[in-house]
Amino acid sequence: MSTASQVDEGRAPLVVKIGGAAGVDLDNVCADVAELRRQGERVIVVNGGSEAGDALLASLGMARTEALTASGNVVRLTNEATLRVLTMAWVGDVNKRAVLALLARGVSALGLCGADGRVLVARRRPPLKLQDGERTRIDRSHLAGEISEVNARLLNVLLEAGQTPVVCPPAVTEDGTLVNVDADQVAAAIAAVMGARALVMLSNVAGLLEDPANASTLIRQSDDVEGAMRFARGRMRYKLEAARRALAAGVSAAYVTASGTPRPVLSALAGEVGTKLTSSGKVTHASP
Repeated sequence: MSTASQVDEGRAPLVVKIGGAAGVDLDNVCADVAELRRQGERVIVVNGGSEAGDALLASLGMARTEALTASGNVVRLTNEATLRVLTMAWVGDVNKRAVLALLARGVSALGLCGADGRVLVARRRPPLKLQDGERTRIDRSHLAGEISEVNARLLNVLLEAGQTPVVCPPAVTEDGTLVNVDADQVAAAIAAVMGARALVMLSNVAGLLEDPANASTLIRQSDDVEGAMRFARGRMRYKLEAARRALAAGVSAAYVTASGTPRPVLSALAGEVGTKLTSSGKVTHASP
């Protein structure tokens, strides 16, 4: 059953980002998105696909090379051949699984990567200075970028038509080159441009933990994202940076929670699970 007739055109959308790591429950999140649509919410879904991308590369005997930059950072290189395979995984596999999960629940969903309708335009990052032993070399093959423009007009047309857009990397440059972009930053950029009422990021962890090995150290709420950043490890740093950017653009709240939680999006919005991030100064820990 289509939800097109139930669209509330005057309400700001929710942006729901489904992580791509191992253990993320895509179907569980899509069930919640379907419930939100039945309630008349406008929703934009963003999907990642890191696990699917790595698995497809491995099945083809390929891998993403790690390299040390001259400034001391470790980066995963994305060349043209690698990005072609990653695009197959992100767009052809994970994105379409999300679309099918929504269709199965009566939601009219439409999958897009950044190049489709130029929904995500990016600036390509400059060539990398890589440290190769004692010498420094320039790598011009790395295809990565930063979101510079979101096609809000297209997304609004889809929302007003009762569609639920499902958006994923890669993005496209002004000259038509595909580039890898971080899916958390995609979600933040869309939330900012669309004036979203909230950004909800679903992953394989319960939220921001003071001690990643101890679930009881969950930080329930913080309105000091910069301060909370000291507790973030690994991919959680990307999520907090995405939250910071969305909040700075006027989004009222960002949430980080586990995708496998019962009713993960609704429970996060109700303050029952995960970490809620807002702007300006207090940290609240989970009750013992």
